[in-house]
Amino acid sequence: MQSRKGTKWRIWGLLIICLGQALYIYVSAPSRPEPANVVSVTKVGEGGAVYEISYDSGGATVPYIYRYFLMDLQRTDEDALEKSKKTTPFLVTKGTEAVRGVSGDRVKLKCEETIYDFHNTAYFKVDGELNIVKFDLESTVP
Repeated sequence: MQSRKGTKWRIWGLLIICLGQALYIYVSAPSRPEPANVVSVTKVGEGGAVYEISYDSGGATVPYIYRYFLMDLQRTDEDALEKSKKTTPFLVTKGTEAVRGVSGDRVKLKCEETIYDFHNTAYFKVDGELNIVKFDLESTVP
């Protein structure tokens, strides 16, 4: 017959091992790669822009990935790259040149490559004022 004290210590030991493994997985999980360069900038509304930024950290066997960000107009490409690290993209795809036109607070997008993530609305702030932009995506199967 096993003692209650021994069983209790085994349970606590297994719990500590599980928590340690969960912490290790959380800490070692890959984060978003570093952006390579700004491919294009399309002005939207009053003081905003859609930034197309390429990511080439996949190496020789992984294609370029393009992330599209909506944010307030940045002074330099370096500022845009830095801000993109803290901003969520509204479109992640293998294709480039997805922005086809801007009409007021609507942006027309067309993509003929694989789409990994898409959100049809995004916003940016200029002088504390929230500006909402909607995206119309036309996509074909690659």
